[in-house]
Amino acid sequence: MQFRKISFPNVVPPTEFPDDVKLSLPNNSNLPTDQQHYLLFIPWEESYLIGIPRQYVDFFKRVLPHLHTRTTDVHTAVCLGYLDELLSQFDQPINERVVALALILHDSGWSKLSEKEIAMSLGVSGLKLTEGAKNPKEKHALESAKITTKMLNDYDFIPPLNEKEKELIIQAVLYHDKPEEVAGAEIEMPIEIQLLVDLDHLWSFTHQNFWQDTLRKGVQPKEYVQNLQRDIDDYFVTDQGKELALKLLNERLDEVEVIEK
Repeated sequence: MQFRKISFPNVVPPTEFPDDVKLSLPNNSNLPTDQQHYLLFIPWEESYLIGIPRQYVDFFKRVLPHLHTRTTDVHTAVCLGYLDELLSQFDQPINERVVALALILHDSGWSKLSEKEIAMSLGVSGLKLTEGAKNPKEKHALESAKITTKMLNDYDFIPPLNEKEKELIIQAVLYHDKPEEVAGAEIEMPIEIQLLVDLDHLWSFTHQNFWQDTLRKGVQPKEYVQNLQRDIDDYFVTDQGKELALKLLNERLDEVEVIEK
């Protein structure tokens, strides 16, 4: 892996940064200069479609116009690549299509939020939300549910989705950023909701987002590894999700050790 020097105003950056993680800023941002690093994003490329299970590519493309905010397009495509790996760890019936469609739609609501709200949502150094981050997180889930309802009714699924499946997808979208409520529910949440939470949260541990967030959150790589490890138990619902996250975290630790030498 190749690393490059990187600098960004008002952020103490990593000493070196992976060459393969490309970052951009929105044009003509209205945020103050000292907050613009929150809007860093990984530009979308068609090559990310390769990792998406073939049966979901067409629907993903239909939703894609709603995903070009906050690296949501790259995030969703990368996490879809872990769908089969995570689901294969379970020996119970799972409606894979419900999980996949919910994952494609879960962050579509970020397209309805302002730059200021997006910046507030990223003002954390680990995984646990600050008070300022909670409101935009809750708002994006509500907006995502609205878009989800419309997309599920407008798209010609083959075979068609039944009403129970649609309701489950919408419920999963509403709960995807609430692992504590999903894990602590008096009546066990459907496995499809649990899996959406964990697939979504794997993003924090991926190569792309780990390095992106060292800049967006202004945290050094070694410290960020420690922050992720600290919060992992509360951030995932299933044991299988935690195990996969730990696997990814160890890969990030190996990368950090390269630049720490």
